[in-house]
Amino acid sequence: MSDSSGIRLIFSVVFGLVLFTGACVDPESAPDAPQAPVIIYLVDTLRADRLGTYGYTGRATSPYLDELAKKSVVFEQAYGPAPWTVPSVTAVMTSSYACENGIATIRQRLNASIVPLAERLEAINYYTGGFYNNPMVGDAIGLDRGYAEFVEGDDTSNEWSPQVREFLAKAGGDPFYLYIHTMEPHDAFWTPYAFIQPYGHVSVDEQGLIEAAMRRLNAASQADFLADKPPGSTEENDVIQAHAMAELEDHEENFRLLYDASVLWADKNVSDVVEVLKETGAWDRSIFIFMSDHGEEIGDHGGWYHGQSVYEELVRVPLIIHFPGDQFAGRRVETPVSLVDVMPTIFDYLDSAERCDGCRGKSLLPIIQDSENGRDKEPRILALRTNVAFYYRPWKERRGDLNVVVRQGSWKAIWNAELGSVELYDLVSDPRELADLSGENRALTANMEQAAREWLERCQKRERTPEVAPQLDEETCERMRALGYFD
Repeated sequence: MSDSSGIRLIFSVVFGLVLFTGACVDPESAPDAPQAPVIIYLVDTLRADRLGTYGYTGRATSPYLDELAKKSVVFEQAYGPAPWTVPSVTAVMTSSYACENGIATIRQRLNASIVPLAERLEAINYYTGGFYNNPMVGDAIGLDRGYAEFVEGDDTSNEWSPQVREFLAKAGGDPFYLYIHTMEPHDAFWTPYAFIQPYGHVSVDEQGLIEAAMRRLNAASQADFLADKPPGSTEENDVIQAHAMAELEDHEENFRLLYDASVLWADKNVSDVVEVLKETGAWDRSIFIFMSDHGEEIGDHGGWYHGQSVYEELVRVPLIIHFPGDQFAGRRVETPVSLVDVMPTIFDYLDSAERCDGCRGKSLLPIIQDSENGRDKEPRILALRTNVAFYYRPWKERRGDLNVVVRQGSWKAIWNAELGSVELYDLVSDPRELADLSGENRALTANMEQAAREWLERCQKRERTPEVAPQLDEETCERMRALGYFD
């Protein structure tokens, strides 16, 4: 990117900050909720702890989002329903976990009896559109249902503001639903140099080495699944993964720099879309929901990439909701919540709670309006890992393939259902989850394990068999190869 592009970046960020200091809209002048447009902006693979509004002080990665947060509701402890895209986004868009909707791999397609968010909003005359850069969230798994237009990006720009402007013109004065899904942190080594430069320098050669190591890691982790072999059949895959992770560890400092640069890039792309919404008059009447589907492990528990655990680096995500007219501006919710709560919140706000029939999440409006409503007196399940496609022997032996996240107060339990083991962490004293206290708190551990067991049993009784996904076309396969999903 040229020096002039870098100057434009700085100007855009500064201009965005100036806009945020303007006069606020009186909450009483906000439009009737049933007519409010709905916008979900999802940045794939974005850790909550890399945004300034969530306490990150390492680098200034999110100037625009940090200002937006001041006019919005920030959920301090929001959880992605799963640690990778397919099950997580499916859970968000259906308000149901993988143990019910059955979606755990790219080879499955959503059961026709499960109605996603876009179809529900279409049914109440919303004009619906989506723009996405991850092929896994489209027709491959049936999440394209209900959209008047659903457009997949054919490059890695992640910049959708021109298309958003065209979409708004088509929507006219009708209420609309807009879904945007970008990929900046997913492959941080693709970040344009203009966003790397503020933090330092990473050579093109080193970016290439990091990318190659990540590709080898991902290809080996899924090799048996894609070859229809039993997991662990090809022993050399374990060796390949171990070598790739060791190589990534050697580049950890620059990997973190590139990741932070990708967050700055995402921040710029969000600002461009919000400015279009403001320029067209849509912003002040819309509910705007910013989130991620999952995070990214950068050596935190010995691993890299995502999908391999349910530790905080993979399941704690940003959730920032801006309501029409700056309603509830500046509120920060400490109660742990899940992204399956997003759809019930939307329909509650639209005064159409009956449209969320079958939703497993719960509206967040009560705890936004009164934080005491959110005091978790009982354990709550917030995330689930149902691993089928990925295999690395040490993780399999240590965690198994079915993991349930339970939260109560500052406590987090992980029930490793396949192994029959429980991990317990106090996230106040041990936010990095390094000290398992299950042996010292047996009563609490047993209570949280029981909650996880009962929840999973209920969920599995409701399971709806997914359809077999059609064979992916070569263009989609090529996109997924480019994104590192398989070799």
